[in-house]
Amino acid sequence: MSGSITVPGYSDSNRVPGFYLNLDNSAANTASAARRILIVGQMLAKGTATAGVATISGGVSDAIAKYGAGSQCARMVQDYRTIDSTGEVWVLPLADDAAAAAASGTFTLTGTATAAGTLPLYVGDQLVPVGVSVGDTASVVAANVVLAAQNLSMLLVGVTAAEGVVTVTALNKGLAGNDIQLGVALLGTAGGQAVPSGLTVAVAQMKGGTQNPTALPTALANLGTRVYDLYAHPYTDTASLTAFKNLFDNTIGNWSPMIQRYGHHITAFRGTYGAATTFGLAQNDPHGTVMPISDSPSCPMTWAAQLAAVTAVSMRTNPALPVRGLALTVLPPTDAGRFEFDERNSFLHDGLSTFTVDDSDTVLTERLVTTYQTNTAGVADDSYLDIETLLTAQVCMQDMLTYLASQYPRTILVADGSKIPAGAQATTAQLVGKSAVARYRWQATQLWVQNPDTFAANIVAENAGNGVVKLLLPYDFANQLWVIAGNVLFTKS
Repeated sequence: MSGSITVPGYSDSNRVPGFYLNLDNSAANTASAARRILIVGQMLAKGTATAGVATISGGVSDAIAKYGAGSQCARMVQDYRTIDSTGEVWVLPLADDAAAAAASGTFTLTGTATAAGTLPLYVGDQLVPVGVSVGDTASVVAANVVLAAQNLSMLLVGVTAAEGVVTVTALNKGLAGNDIQLGVALLGTAGGQAVPSGLTVAVAQMKGGTQNPTALPTALANLGTRVYDLYAHPYTDTASLTAFKNLFDNTIGNWSPMIQRYGHHITAFRGTYGAATTFGLAQNDPHGTVMPISDSPSCPMTWAAQLAAVTAVSMRTNPALPVRGLALTVLPPTDAGRFEFDERNSFLHDGLSTFTVDDSDTVLTERLVTTYQTNTAGVADDSYLDIETLLTAQVCMQDMLTYLASQYPRTILVADGSKIPAGAQATTAQLVGKSAVARYRWQATQLWVQNPDTFAANIVAENAGNGVVKLLLPYDFANQLWVIAGNVLFTKS
């Protein structure tokens, strides 16, 4: 008589002596989904990559070859890797739109140098150091700016000069070029930077960039089934943000039960407090995060890449950990451009994230929130406020899906209360529910969720017929410690 235990691949008719062991992984799967980051930006025509096709990144040199030195994609890969050197990064390159125009700005030099030195010009946060000799005229210095720029492979602009006027033009066409900030001697005399005596420099900031890639929605739709946890991009125009919002939609997009690819996108917005507030109030996406950066010399694309990097590192450690107090290598805003407490608090009510700057001028994340503010009824809703809630939900749902799939790969479904012989590949809705409870208890040990007994008491597992089990899973995600408020009661003795 054969036993009740089934050993896949072994036949009960075998009479040859020996030991026959099958490796069964159904109770040992503790792996989590791969954590992938997708950088979305524009490439240059000289790049070897195919626009609209995502490929894995082989590092900065690989990005330069694929997307072109100074392209948005190459620069964002470089910026990302300054924070996260080990995460899996993919890049979705886009071609400049055919109808787009490139942003441009100028440095206008006047005078003649009366002292030797170095003219410290900045394109974004990238220093363009120009050697100056006594007697150099504005035209000579301007020509030397072009030579100095040619030595910087990752500069986001092309540089030309004529009669003392240096014109810089964004290599990638589109609106993002308008946010490349030009500067002079940003570190000041305390940082060893000054305009050599006899020369003056007037700056006209970048403008004239138009039309971000209209191919973005198609490129996102063609990403396939690969899961990307975070998307970093430089776009804040309505069309591009709508494309991302549609991609992650809870009903028909990546967060829907029929797709389950999840993900979250991160970008940054350059502007004053008033401009940022107006922008934030117009957004409402539970799967998008926007950081206002004021007048920081670093480009929004740099901020977006580094914010994605610190979030990815934190997510790999524990998705419920607050993405707070993590250092970026971007240059901070000016003192006047740094947002005060009441402004940052307002941002956090207006769908915008916040940062602080410490005494060493290091930029630190303060709180990353989503742009979601109201539900479909137009009522204020903070359920999707913090990015950590979405990161934790993503990890928990992926983990639960993987676990249940490993428990019930080829299974017969019978009515609750049915007697199932030991070892039979069969189950009931009630048993599926118990498996979900068991996995939730494990997730609680990871500090992703809390109150497992409440979960167990309130879970609903229903056999809906036709082989369908429906689960109501009352998740209670872990919270983040944001505030400790106390009353200082003092006495005098």
